[in-house]
Amino acid sequence: MQALKRSNLSVSSVLVATLVIVSGCAGTKGKPTDTTGNGGIGGGGLPPINGLESLTINPPSATVTLTPSGTGSALRATQQFTATGVINGVSQDVSTQVTWSTNLMGVTFTGGLANVTSPGVYTISAKSGSIVASATLTATYNGDQFDPGFNQTNANKMVLDGAPGGSTQIMYPVDKSLFPANLTPIYAQMMASGTNAIARLHFQASGLSVNYYANCSAVDDTNGGDPLPGGGCYVKLPLSLTSLFIATSEKEDIKMTARVSSGGAPVESQTINVAWANVGLSGGLYYWSVVSGVTVCPNSMSTPGTYCRLDPRRADERDPLLGTAIYRYDLSSGTPAPTITWTDDGGPKGTSPYSGAPQAIVSGTAGGHCIGCHAISNDGKYMALTLGGSSSMDGANFSLLDIGMQQLISINPTARTDQNSSPTSNPTDYWKQFRHEGLAAENAWGPNNDMLVSMFQSKLYKTAITINGTTGTATRMGPVIPSWPEFESDPFWSHDGTLFVFTSFATPSVGLYNTTGLNGDMKKGGAIGIANADATGVMDNARFLVNRGNNVTSFYPSVSNDSKMVVFNQSTCGAEPDGNKTSTDYGNQSCDGYDDSSTTLWVVSPNGGPTTRLDAANGPPNSANSWPRWSPDKGTFRGETLYWVAFSSRRPYGMQVNYTMTGAAGKPQLWIAGVRTGEVIVGDPSYGAVWLPTQNTRQASPQGNHVPQWVKFAVVIEG
Repeated sequence: MQALKRSNLSVSSVLVATLVIVSGCAGTKGKPTDTTGNGGIGGGGLPPINGLESLTINPPSATVTLTPSGTGSALRATQQFTATGVINGVSQDVSTQVTWSTNLMGVTFTGGLANVTSPGVYTISAKSGSIVASATLTATYNGDQFDPGFNQTNANKMVLDGAPGGSTQIMYPVDKSLFPANLTPIYAQMMASGTNAIARLHFQASGLSVNYYANCSAVDDTNGGDPLPGGGCYVKLPLSLTSLFIATSEKEDIKMTARVSSGGAPVESQTINVAWANVGLSGGLYYWSVVSGVTVCPNSMSTPGTYCRLDPRRADERDPLLGTAIYRYDLSSGTPAPTITWTDDGGPKGTSPYSGAPQAIVSGTAGGHCIGCHAISNDGKYMALTLGGSSSMDGANFSLLDIGMQQLISINPTARTDQNSSPTSNPTDYWKQFRHEGLAAENAWGPNNDMLVSMFQSKLYKTAITINGTTGTATRMGPVIPSWPEFESDPFWSHDGTLFVFTSFATPSVGLYNTTGLNGDMKKGGAIGIANADATGVMDNARFLVNRGNNVTSFYPSVSNDSKMVVFNQSTCGAEPDGNKTSTDYGNQSCDGYDDSSTTLWVVSPNGGPTTRLDAANGPPNSANSWPRWSPDKGTFRGETLYWVAFSSRRPYGMQVNYTMTGAAGKPQLWIAGVRTGEVIVGDPSYGAVWLPTQNTRQASPQGNHVPQWVKFAVVIEG
């Protein structure tokens, strides 16, 4: 995370070149719910039947065909099941005394009556106490679905159903994609012209055949009709459609093809494989981005109520004005559009929105306000922020934010010398009380939210945190792993507190914006270290988990929510400068461990052993897949554990982002990928990655979005 205080740099001139400058730091789960009144998956259920000896379900297997119910396209079928119990040697109907449930979304119960809304193969269970009986329900569907805006004339439908007169290509989704159950909206993108186009998407699997008819748009529906940058056209897939694929995907992939017509015979695409997991996204996903098209605050002083850029634009800045911000997806209910959580000019809510924020100060000299590396406490309440960048010479300033209250914690009250100072009167002095100089460039929270592991000058230190309302302390307590002989960076403390991982490197990597080689953000020859930990701290028993290799560097490790997987980045060393950077960009060295063009995702067991590259998730070569973070929840898909991992990538998102861009012109975007595995990793456990929706205000001018930080709780933001 490069400091932006240097006399020859500025926020906007550096950020637009790569849109990664200040980052480099590193709900409810979608599952079946009980609607029976008797319990179910996640439900309490009825009390055990006294004297029950056994249970059976009749019929043991059944097949139903889904049909539209009433108006609209909602599907429905029903199947009556009966539970027979042997109670003290006597068989009797106990259908109303047992808890009915199913293993997948798509079936709910009223007593033993199964109400089916999606095709697939379901396991039906009746339970009383510890006694369980099972049956199989197969639901099939073959039919048409229509977008409400599609003109359902016979002529339109007949054109799309007729013989194709050419070919096109599905640009998104990518082949072998796996989507979370609650991800929305999803846009299927085709290369065919979108001028007055109509489309038919066909989804085919065992017991499933769906034609979806819709208009194929060529404009950005998030910004009043901007033409999309890559041409072609897209179809928005609503949850009402994609929910039909969840249960079927549990058994097999779904084959997807597209036809597009702009008048005349349609063009037809190749077939790709896609699937939807019975596991949704949850928690709060925070990430770093920019605020574009902003004005400069008058006299470098905040104007409360409206965002403005506190740092004035300089004459050598050639790029549009940009501010810095932390955005958040609140995934507790679906995937709504991300919102700004905090900026370099304060937050959008709270007592006084956008009332200013601290600037980095080094040896009494005030610098820029840019915010960067962010770490969220496990309870979701607090954010540790870095000001001014990762360089110990220019930044590594630290602030602490109460996310819900939109209030910075006063952690250094004695630094303020003018007791009459305020956000609008001598603001530089006023904001000193909310920052510590030279404390941390990167941070990782401990499990009890009272301790951080902080990186400063490529060493890891304990930072004790106390918070009492709007005041608190942040105190350095000494080295985390005193006996470790190498330099350290990229700390990550597991959610359960039992494991601690980090990047280790032996030699300082002096380079552009890293004159000492110890800013910790850029390092060559990185290896992954691991140590045991508990709620009170990290044990001094670190060892190498991923050894150092020739012409590679490994960095940015994180531990899964169950502490069974470690994901990390690895770059291969190529020509200088790095292919994603210009000669003046931060992190422009090849293999310096900062958003390298060759960066890929790998996984390894925390117990050691072989490492596995996530080829399906990594996508095209030189995509710069960086800063991976696991979802705070997991689930089961096709009989194995399914994890989600979020990361940034410069790959093309269909034809809308990075389609014609290469190298430094590409903008990092947030992606997620499924990783499915048993106790032992066999082959590549990853699926094709999917783009996180609505992360750009305008697709024609995408933001640079990266450094995801994923926590279980997305606190309510007051205001």
